[in-house]
Amino acid sequence: MPAIKDKEVLIALMQKMYWLELQMEQMGTWEGRLEMMDDNLEALEILSHDSDRHGSIVEKWLKKASIQIPESTPKGLPNHILNFEGLSSPEMFSMIVKYEILALNAYKDMKNADPDVIKALFEKEDDLEEFFEDLEQLIRDEEKHASICKKQIGGYMKVKY
Repeated sequence: MPAIKDKEVLIALMQKMYWLELQMEQMGTWEGRLEMMDDNLEALEILSHDSDRHGSIVEKWLKKASIQIPESTPKGLPNHILNFEGLSSPEMFSMIVKYEILALNAYKDMKNADPDVIKALFEKEDDLEEFFEDLEQLIRDEEKHASICKKQIGGYMKVKY
């Protein structure tokens, strides 16, 4: 995928990622609805805790760039991302991994955006360095999340990166 060359595209992607992380952090509340084995609960707690932290990181960058924090579902995202009713644990994690890979790819796209587009959002050199450091951490975390989900799914799964 070519680098993001439009400031508005990068802004929209950041807002979508904030919303997605906000939705994913609610995984911690799923515990009450799900009957899972300890391994699955531990995995869900990791994913939920990290998504909460990721949401805070993305929110920080939205604020530094004076970008409006979305209060409703951004255009292009479904209103309800995850519905686990009637699904087994492997099926639930199969659904979650898709969003983890979506997040991974989105953070990679942000990292690879045209440098001039990023500089237009964050003029301070310190901010630029910190932004890229945060993106590197988000990418590492999303790779870890995809791995956690695949372990919970078990067996062979075909997922495109």
